[in-house]
Amino acid sequence: MNKINKKLYPLIFIVGLVALILFQNKAIMPLVEKIAASDLFLVDSGDDGSRIASVTPMTNHAFIQCNKEVRNEIDSDTEVILPSEPLQSWSLGNYKYLITAEIEITPESGSSFFKKYACQIQYDEGADLEGVMDPDNWSVNGLSGISGL
Repeated sequence: MNKINKKLYPLIFIVGLVALILFQNKAIMPLVEKIAASDLFLVDSGDDGSRIASVTPMTNHAFIQCNKEVRNEIDSDTEVILPSEPLQSWSLGNYKYLITAEIEITPESGSSFFKKYACQIQYDEGADLEGVMDPDNWSVNGLSGISGL
């Protein structure tokens, strides 16, 4: 009897594995898909995102705040000429923005060069645009392209 049970172990394992896979495909995945398709994760902030780069008043404010952050991140002995407008700017929705721009940098050691940066920033006050010029109302979520300057 003991030898028969040992021979059944692989079969029991395979049957259990098949049952687990069927349970996941027939019960769990439809439930997960139903939840993902629902409005549970929908954030309706009134600020719609765009896949196309565009210039709006809010992307302009985000660009100004990104320039301030860039100036704060770069060594004070380095001369930085900030651009007057971004290369591209996107509204990601929910008051999040992605800004790309090019700055001119002149280190103490000599010749100037251009450096592109990307900044992901969010306006924390939502639809209340009264404090849009206050840097405390903005959160920089990512800044790349200026490390080591």
